[in-house]
Amino acid sequence: MKTYESLAGNKIPFEMIFVGNKIPQFKLPENCHFIYSETKPVQCLEIGARYAQGEYIMNFADDVVFSPHALDNLYREFRELNDDKAVLSCRYVLEGKDIAGECGYYWVDNHNSPLMALSGFMKKEVWERIGGIDKRFVALFWDADIVMRVYEIGGRVVLSKDVKAEEFHPSKSYWKNKPSFASKVLAMFPRLKVFLIKIILFLERNEEKKRPRLFMEYGIPVDRPLLESLWVVKKEDAKDIPPELIHCIDDREDRGALLKKRLQPVQAFENKHILTVSQGPKGRWK
Repeated sequence: MKTYESLAGNKIPFEMIFVGNKIPQFKLPENCHFIYSETKPVQCLEIGARYAQGEYIMNFADDVVFSPHALDNLYREFRELNDDKAVLSCRYVLEGKDIAGECGYYWVDNHNSPLMALSGFMKKEVWERIGGIDKRFVALFWDADIVMRVYEIGGRVVLSKDVKAEEFHPSKSYWKNKPSFASKVLAMFPRLKVFLIKIILFLERNEEKKRPRLFMEYGIPVDRPLLESLWVVKKEDAKDIPPELIHCIDDREDRGALLKKRLQPVQAFENKHILTVSQGPKGRWK
């Protein structure tokens, strides 16, 4: 419960919702709620968002701790923005270093691409307006799609001045002894750890073994290609697209023009059987 403990000192009232198939073996605080579901990871996220009662929502994993008064500061900063369509991002700290400014982009190594959000604090009505999570995602990169859709309706991402989020039990042994294939993957996706923490689910404590599996099994072959198919066209196919409809163009072979308008409509989750039946491509935490 270190995540909850890091937030318990906030003055602003909040509820924390855990969704998953690992029932907690201890009594939860009054403002914590557990929802049992064996559905795929992103569906658990959507379930949590739909059951949340607050005006604002944000998502995070249960292995993340926040800086003191994180929610109080996020709420204050958000109100100061005076922009209901904004998404306020926490600053991500990795092994003691604040890396938010160097890797928080759609394409990590292209700072001309849009800023993404870590544990984005946003209006629930905006989440609902843009359709929530697309059910074609399985585990990862759904959050980048959410942010891109916020941009699409004229919103923006703002990096918090004060609020930081950090893992409290990173899987250091895995990253130090990673196999050669994993080394290549990490070179391709230097923000791997950042993407892997952005999932709200009540997990068992051997999460270190699950994270690489999720990324290898779903992130690379399913979720990232889906994200690209929704927002990116080849450079040569963007010649007739007005410049004002393009975020940026990356000349590298595996990239192209990142558009401001989604190429396909959102396939939202249906309420029917949402707690029990995975919708769209299937996936399990295992």
